[in-house]
Amino acid sequence: MTTAGHIRSSPAFSPIASVPRLCLNRVELAASIGVGVTMVDVMVMEGFLPPPRRIHRRKLWLVQEIAAAMMDWPEDNNPLAKKDSSADEWRASV
Repeated sequence: MTTAGHIRSSPAFSPIASVPRLCLNRVELAASIGVGVTMVDVMVMEGFLPPPRRIHRRKLWLVQEIAAAMMDWPEDNNPLAKKDSSADEWRASV
């Protein structure tokens, strides 16, 4: 496991892999929800996803905001889903 006090690098051990992700870039967001990067832009414009945060020149999406927005997405043909009189107001706030 160690050689002269150093941790040997192996594919199974990565100290970075265990750090929880707090935000995602556009490519990571697209991969995490199974769409292309262009669709991420469309989903933001349509209100399905929140707009990104900006830190210097980087655009990042907070994982918590993505999850919250996804909880508001309509369910597909779920007969047990509640009917809401404001059916058009389910989209994420922009």
